[in-house]
Amino acid sequence: MECLHKRPAALGFFVAALFGCTAAASESMEPPVLVMYENVGMTGRSVTYSGAVADIDVRYPFHSVSVKSGRWELCTRNDFKGACMDVDAEAEVVSLKKEFGMFARVRSIRPALEAVAARAVAPAPEIISPPAAADAPALTPVASAEAVLRGHSAHFFRTPMFDGEAIDADDKDAVRNFCREAGFNEVEFSEAMLRAGRSVVGDLLCADPRRSLQ
Repeated sequence: MECLHKRPAALGFFVAALFGCTAAASESMEPPVLVMYENVGMTGRSVTYSGAVADIDVRYPFHSVSVKSGRWELCTRNDFKGACMDVDAEAEVVSLKKEFGMFARVRSIRPALEAVAARAVAPAPEIISPPAAADAPALTPVASAEAVLRGHSAHFFRTPMFDGEAIDADDKDAVRNFCREAGFNEVEFSEAMLRAGRSVVGDLLCADPRRSLQ
């Protein structure tokens, strides 16, 4: 480290400087630790993580986070995909919904150093240009949960989007989570559409709003 190259005049000062640098180096080598909380403002039930998790299997969503050591990457999809953000050591995110959006949910996490290493060895993606669809309708994102009429027993969504992306037609869990985040318990009907060679949910009917959101 830089401080090891300094030459103090007194031996005592040299020992103190060396000890300080050793302590700083030890602190920088602390294992990464992150705590996820059920509620905003670092309150409610919590889970502590010390390594990468590609699929967070917790029944309730996390709404805030506190990084105890290391730098972490948080992502809204499994396997470190979707929208991702880095959080520095000793930093806190009071509201994850405010950072990621109303329908977002942190589903995978990993230390930032692991993320950098994974990107360095990952092969370059093969780019395939699908045939252009002449009359394909534009994707229309859902604005927010406030746009849903809470008093109604069902709501129809055209080309719903989750975490800023159209939902894969065969991803039943994402379809179900979309309805739940919008305030409904059940998926009454969904129909697939082909968009740029990809099968996505085109029409979705969510029904039966949860009591807690009425």
